[in-house]
Amino acid sequence: MKPILRVVLGGIIGILFTLGGVTLYGSLTDNPVTKAPPLPEGQSAVITHIAGPVYVIRGDETIPAFPGEILQPGDVVKVTEGAVAQVQFADKGSALLGSDTLVRFMRLTGADQKLELRTEILTGSLSYKVEKLEDSESIVIEADGTEYEVRGTEFVILKSADGTLLLVGEGNVAVRGAVEGGRVSVGPEQQLDVRPDAPPAKVARLSDTNRARLASAAPLPAMPFGFAEAPKPILVEIVVNPPDSDIYIDGLKTGTGRFRSLLPEDSVIDVRVRRRGFEDKAFELTADSDTYLEIDLIPFGVEETLAEKPEVRPLVERLKEDYERRLAELKSTFADQANLADESSREAARIAARNAEIQAQLEMEKTRGDILETELAGSEAENQKLKDLIEQIQELTED
Repeated sequence: MKPILRVVLGGIIGILFTLGGVTLYGSLTDNPVTKAPPLPEGQSAVITHIAGPVYVIRGDETIPAFPGEILQPGDVVKVTEGAVAQVQFADKGSALLGSDTLVRFMRLTGADQKLELRTEILTGSLSYKVEKLEDSESIVIEADGTEYEVRGTEFVILKSADGTLLLVGEGNVAVRGAVEGGRVSVGPEQQLDVRPDAPPAKVARLSDTNRARLASAAPLPAMPFGFAEAPKPILVEIVVNPPDSDIYIDGLKTGTGRFRSLLPEDSVIDVRVRRRGFEDKAFELTADSDTYLEIDLIPFGVEETLAEKPEVRPLVERLKEDYERRLAELKSTFADQANLADESSREAARIAARNAEIQAQLEMEKTRGDILETELAGSEAENQKLKDLIEQIQELTED
């Protein structure tokens, strides 16, 4: 390489470091990632996005997951705390697996390669976006013996030791199991809270807190495949230093430290990297070729660091969410009790009014009885007078 070219390249790299610590590899250095893997032509479940440590448990083996990994029946996807993963079902839909999640993929395809997906969520969260399915296709999620079947909708399932919470944004989810009547349909802007050792769950209106949860759990851009004109997959990898920095894609937090994704060719994503004590880094990325990026965040100075707001820890957020949920449940319980009390009050008022009516009728009948007795007494007196008069006439006749 000529010395002048080396100088120019060195200057470009220095400028990139100065402007934000974004170092682009590819044509400048050897790309440390392989090219985007080919995607299957038919129905299958493929991991397309990963942020943070994600693993596939296959039998007795636990292997690191990577974009393009084709899942097999029986596989368990393990998403560690702070990480996320997205699984794509050809052109039918996608599922975003949230932080600290375990999902078992039990069945992936049915007859004639039609989508027949059956999964079991063991813990964590699943956010689904499903296109309209054909009559012979189905997607079923199991949780603690309850089944959630979808035909085309957007929804979130959150599974914890307390039970399973279903949040529906669009479409309908048919639920069978520990619910009122054994089967219910949960529609748009509704939720269903299924809890072990509790009465059958009832459909309720989506709370404000859960509406925010639903909005923040939307899947990332889909990597459709399984049809003739499917776009070419582009492999994008972003590595951040410090490694515990949060990565946001299109405004949604996707994990920490490392983001690897298969994106449709020429798709555009907004990337923002954030960590307390460091300057945010934001840029737009076009997936026109396989890309590897390293981002070094610039630390704040003393004044900026002191001016920062305290970080809200995940545990505190969880406790806050749990408090808000329990508070909502208590308010709902009090409202139900108040409604029962109001109904009881109304029923008591109706009973009191009826008793008063009956009492008035009794008083009226008593008055009528007194009048009859008086009339009868008067009638007897008149009869006695008449008898006396008849006796007197008889006596005079005899004389």
